[in-house]
Parts: sequence; C-alpha cells; structure tokens
Amino acid sequence: MNNLQIERTDSESGLVISCTGRLDANHAGHLQDYIQKLVREGHYHIALDLSQVEYLSSAGIRTLVSQYKSLNAVNGMFYISALSENVRLVLDMVGMEKMLCLKPEIKVVVDAGTKTEEQAVFHGFRFEIMEKIADAQTDVALYGKPGLVFQADYEAAHAREIHAGDKRIAFGLGAIGDDFETCRDRFGEYMMLGGNVVYLPADGSRKPDYMQSSGKLIASVIELYGIGFTENHAKLIRFEPHANEQSISLSDIVESISKITGHDAFSLVMVAESGGLVGTSLNASPVDRIAIFTYPAVVDTVNFTTEPAHNKMLTISTGIVVVNPKANAEEQAFVRPLYAGSKQAAHVHSVVFPYIPLKKSQVDLKEIIDYMFENSEVVDLLHLTNDNRDITGLGESRFVHGFCWISPINSINQV
Repeated sequence: MNNLQIERTDSESGLVISCTGRLDANHAGHLQDYIQKLVREGHYHIALDLSQVEYLSSAGIRTLVSQYKSLNAVNGMFYISALSENVRLVLDMVGMEKMLCLKPEIKVVVDAGTKTEEQAVFHGFRFEIMEKIADAQTDVALYGKPGLVFQADYEAAHAREIHAGDKRIAFGLGAIGDDFETCRDRFGEYMMLGGNVVYLPADGSRKPDYMQSSGKLIASVIELYGIGFTENHAKLIRFEPHANEQSISLSDIVESISKITGHDAFSLVMVAESGGLVGTSLNASPVDRIAIFTYPAVVDTVNFTTEPAHNKMLTISTGIVVVNPKANAEEQAFVRPLYAGSKQAAHVHSVVFPYIPLKKSQVDLKEIIDYMFENSEVVDLLHLTNDNRDITGLGESRFVHGFCWISPINSINQV
C-alpha cells in the first residue's frame, strides 16, 4: 500500500486516529493537517493507532514529535496507543518510543486568578470573562504625526528611539536600527510586544524582521509615529463560536467586548486564529517625499490585501479603541471609525505566525508572546483596515476564536 488512510473513532477519553499505509514524506503533511483540523475543533486528547502502518520515515517522526509537543504545551494529550513492529523498531532506534507511546495522565488544570461566570453570546459567538482585576486601567501615549505618511515627509527631527520593556505595548511606523539615517529606507509598520520588537521593512522585501531582548540586549525601535500603553489588563476575555458562525469581524469583537465589560474606550491585545485579515503595509519608506499614495506609484509602494489573507494562522493584534475621536483632534489623527457610522474608532496592528493550538485555561500573555517569537516564524505584519468600497470591498478582518486582554483607558496624551 503506497498511500495513507486515516480513520477517526470517538471515545469518552478523546479521539483515536487509526492510520493504514506509509507515513513518509509524501503523506506526513496529510496527517499533520488532519490532526491540526481536529485541534482547531477543540479536540486536545488524541491517541494514534499505527498498528497498520508499514513504514515510518524521519518526516513521519517529525510530524509525531511536533504534534506531541504542540498538544503537551497546551495541557493536551497526544500518544501512540498501538504500533506495528516496523514502527516500533524505528522509534526504538531513534529513542522516541518511550516518549511517544506512554499514555500521559490527564492533567487537571486549576485556573489561577479570579474566575467569573460572566458570559454572553453576540453575533453567534460566546464571549466569556475569564479573569477580572478590579480598578485596573491604562494610560495611552500618542507620539508623532501620522498624517505625514501621506506626503512621505518624515525627517530626522520626527524620529525617536524607544526601548522594549516587559509590559510595554506599542505599534505604529518605525524600524530596527541605530538612528534615522540607518533606517531611512526601511521604515514600515512595527509592533512592540513586551521585550520583543517586530517590523516590516518598507524595502519591497515583504519579509518581517524582529529583535528579542535577552540579557544586556534590550530591543528598541526608531519610531516615526506610534501608540503606546503599559500592559495593565483589567480583563481576560475568551471568544469562540456558539452557533453555526465560522468567524467574527473585528468590529463585532470590539462591540461585543464593550457590551460585556461596559467599557467604550480600551486598549486591546488579542491572540486569535485568523479567519482572513484585511489590511495594508508600506513597500516604500515614507521619507524624501516619495508619492507613496499617488497612482500609479501606489501599486508598488503600498501593499493592500487583495483578498482576506492568512486564513487559519495565529495572530497577535494590538490596538486601542476610543469613542467620538472627532472631539479631540490629536486622537482623530491616530484612529479611524470601525465602520461608517460607528461611534467607536480604532487603530490595530496584527502580526502573523503559523497556527499553534492555544490553551483553554491558564492563558498567560507573556508566555504566548515569548513562545511564538522563540519557536515560530514571523510571517507578516499588517495595519488592519476596513475595506468598505462598494461591490469590490473586502470588508474587515475576521477571527475564528481567541483571547483578548483589555483595559479601560484612563487617559490619552500626546508626548
């Protein structure tokens, strides 16, 4: 038999996946996709029956180890419940038999922090407040002049260096480098997440770069304009499908959070599976008065998503949501209405990684961020937008499930 057949059996303790055929480089990806689909559906206890597998290659072993580590990291369970003699010999020779074939004990997880039972259903999704810290709030700092990007009129006097910190969140336009001159051809969208900085160089490469703080090395960015706040989250909210809805829009997430928390203006950090992102990024640095947004140059200087991008990938998004920014000219320059007629306006950036499953409890934001930067690949970075053009518009970014750390905004100040 040259192919790989996969069958699924449901049991009270989890799922059993039975494989028949060859688990080689040609078929390992099929098994990987099959398991990841089950995990996305919420199945974290999986047993693998390989008693009918006649051949196991290194590519197959890599898939098994990857799934073992992935589910173990989120308090799940993945093990081989039965195996053929050929598979046993291969795993024994590479020293993996004991690790992969030992049925682990089901972990009983006790959540840390204050638990609540506050939950509600909006737009076919369940929103649940998992943790609440009374009186927590944050102050937002605005820096620079966002409007200069349209004239590409930034100069050295507009730039400043900011350093990463454990609880510092920031996003805007910037670049990793020593000063304005070393960055002048690379300024693009950036995000600062704790001790990590990631940015998308506006040099046409469309390849994100990043730096992690380690030891005496403190990550930093040369910023042209930005929004920053201290991670001081008042609430942790989980959202997931409740009915037949497959994804939910960014504006519906924001409005649902407002309803369940009572906060109209808040900072946001969201870790979620993408249902398709809509956004922009620069392909040309906004200096030297380059006509970035003038046709036909805009075709090459600005990257617009031509269709919802990065479906089924993991995203970390940061942003602020404010109410009635027209009352404050400084705020108005940094945010856009969620949609026409919305009383709330926002500015959100999103960094994209390959998908990994998320814990269902004991979710720690710093742990997730550090894990992704240390163990995964940064795929893209976008400024999320609402493409509301008639007929051809893509709408807005959508998400499948995830967690939101939010804090009401105490003050917004220009620095």
